[in-house]
Amino acid sequence: MTELFSKKGDDKTLDNFIPKSENDFVEYAELISNKLCPYEKSYHYIAQLKAMMRLSLTSLKAVDVKDIASSITTILARSVKYIYFF
Repeated sequence: MTELFSKKGDDKTLDNFIPKSENDFVEYAELISNKLCPYEKSYHYIAQLKAMMRLSLTSLKAVDVKDIASSITTILARSVKYIYFF
């Protein structure tokens, strides 16, 4: 969607995008995900995700980490359901 309304040279990248609102941070997460997903077949991808989560969550309050853990548990439940469904 951003491609439709951006001017040439106005593309958002990890280097030039500074998120400020909740929607901006979601968009920033998409940029990060797009950068990382091509490497998901790598043997080291899981180690990278674990390290990123550990480093990113260290300074958060326990309640915030618990909220993130709950989101990950929900994703896990969907994945397990998908595996058993097919």
